[in-house]
Amino acid sequence: MSVNEYAQQVVDNFITDITDHVFLSIEQDDNTMREYMSNVNSYGLDAVNTAIGKKVKELLDIGNDGENNEPKSRLIKSYTRHKRK
Repeated sequence: MSVNEYAQQVVDNFITDITDHVFLSIEQDDNTMREYMSNVNSYGLDAVNTAIGKKVKELLDIGNDGENNEPKSRLIKSYTRHKRK
């Protein structure tokens, strides 16, 4: 495998689980976590998590690739996996 093929594989793997990575990022930043909880209290958990998931797909222009029911983030119970279009 060439270095470019390896780099492509690493990035593709990251994109696959990008939603989980975003929620892990929220957990790791105190200010972002406080804002997340404030939004959950105002709009509800499902509305906030759905909005974040949709925004990930929209901004990165990626397609869906099934579900993952074992996220690393504690903020979600499942997430849509993604792939490059």
